[in-house]
Amino acid sequence: MSLKPLTACLAALCLWPFTLQASECGTEPPPPVHVATAEALGEALTAPCPGTEILIAPGHYRGKFRMTEAAAGTSERPIVVAAEEGLGSVVIDGDGAAVTWKLDGAANVVLRGLEITGGGYHGVFFDHGARDITVTGNRIHDNTGKPPLDSHAEIKGSNAGPRVARITLRGNEIYHSAHPDGGNFQGIDCNGCDDWRIEGNYIHDIGRPTSQPHSYFDRGSCIQMKSLSRGTVIDGNLIRQCHIGIVLGGEGLESPENLGGTVTNNIVLDSEEIGIAVVNARDARIAYNTVLGPARGIVFAEDGRFADSANTGEAANNLFAAAVKDVPADIAWRGNIVIPGLSADALFKAWQDGDFRIRPGVPPLSEDTVWLSPEIAHDYRGMPRRRGETPDAGAVARDPAK
Repeated sequence: MSLKPLTACLAALCLWPFTLQASECGTEPPPPVHVATAEALGEALTAPCPGTEILIAPGHYRGKFRMTEAAAGTSERPIVVAAEEGLGSVVIDGDGAAVTWKLDGAANVVLRGLEITGGGYHGVFFDHGARDITVTGNRIHDNTGKPPLDSHAEIKGSNAGPRVARITLRGNEIYHSAHPDGGNFQGIDCNGCDDWRIEGNYIHDIGRPTSQPHSYFDRGSCIQMKSLSRGTVIDGNLIRQCHIGIVLGGEGLESPENLGGTVTNNIVLDSEEIGIAVVNARDARIAYNTVLGPARGIVFAEDGRFADSANTGEAANNLFAAAVKDVPADIAWRGNIVIPGLSADALFKAWQDGDFRIRPGVPPLSEDTVWLSPEIAHDYRGMPRRRGETPDAGAVARDPAK
């Protein structure tokens, strides 16, 4: 979107974070709204016109920030809230409030370049039919101010009211810098959400819980999509040092816990207990993931509270560094490679520096792999998987002639 200044207005008005009623919104894109205080930011979020860019000046903003159904952009003209000078310049600090940034029925919104921290239970929270929202390029961490954390996620979707739908989480860093007390906390967690895309995030250090007051698979997971979440896509994420890396399904509120979800091209390193857990998930697709570390690579589990609990779908062309046990009969197990003890240092060229290319001389990763239908066209890096060659197992395809 253009950030050109509005030339035909009073300078003071251009900088003032005014809002307009929907009936006053014109057909032309509104001028950018520049804010430099927490009060001005809160006012700007109340009822922005479609296409409004709310640009936040560098600084530390304390408070609880809310966007309701009055904050409704369109697909062509979303409402954009962004750090004017990019990530690292703006801190949004919940100052102990239960939720730092809440999207309560808001629609067609983009959040970009913000550091969101300091909340009591949640950094970003979606409910009451929030939809068509993109959270991209943010740093979301340590919204853990109300211990013990028995109901916490840095990013949370709730099934209160209409279902939360079409949320894209892309290119964010999500973590705990200190290990909190509690038994139910996650990096990303959603109950009853539709068509979430969780892509290209770095999620780390969501560690081992100190208690278990609720369910087993809620505990310290980097990503969990449960309570009849539908159409979930979890693709191309780097997940490191979480108690459980990814949970497709879980022990939530409805059965099946996840319907039609896909987990593809993720790199899961050094989970404490489980790399990927599939729990009461139907029509699941688990493909081309790399799961390294001593923990169990993948676990399929049922939820004993529901008589119809089952896992169905396929697990294909994944690479695991630990033995896999007890694959259900209704999971098509194809082309998966198990290399016990394989480490990130042995597999990748310079993964600590973000270089996940496969080292020359690594043993073949494609002996038993198969082309899938439909095929997953890209790998973790976004590089194409080349037809005509046997595909490599795991998230990263081997470079040609290597």
